[in-house]
Amino acid sequence: MKHLIYLKIFEYLSYNNYKILRYNNFYIDYKFSDDLGNEFLVQFKNITIGNNKLGKDYTFSYFVWDNNINNWSVYKTIKSNPFRIVNTVLGDIMDDFIKRKSWINKIQFEGLPKDNESEYQSKRTKMYLRFLKENPKSDFKVVNYGNNVITLVKNNK
Repeated sequence: MKHLIYLKIFEYLSYNNYKILRYNNFYIDYKFSDDLGNEFLVQFKNITIGNNKLGKDYTFSYFVWDNNINNWSVYKTIKSNPFRIVNTVLGDIMDDFIKRKSWINKIQFEGLPKDNESEYQSKRTKMYLRFLKENPKSDFKVVNYGNNVITLVKNNK
């Protein structure tokens, strides 16, 4: 319950300094930073059909810059406000992506577990699902089978 209250408090707070780094049919990359100077990359990648034919489904990942490896990482753990990050990534940026690619059918992503997590569903996945339940995407339903894979599927009209 305390997570839900915390999520409600920060529901409208996000890092609205995101910008698009790459935009084409196959990739859209967004970049933003938090108030501690951590940089994030959010990437939507088209799931192609056959020989590089544009599909209607995308995968979605986000990364944080890791100075130790001089590259983007999905595994680096940082001190930051996870609710503001989630609101930025699954809120503002995903809404912008859906608006730009209104013809898509599906967006799939995964809440990767931390090294010390042994539950079937990670804490990140649970947080993402809570956020999406409280902030549903228009015309999309959330599909999750109790694991870490989350799929947003466009509703048939």
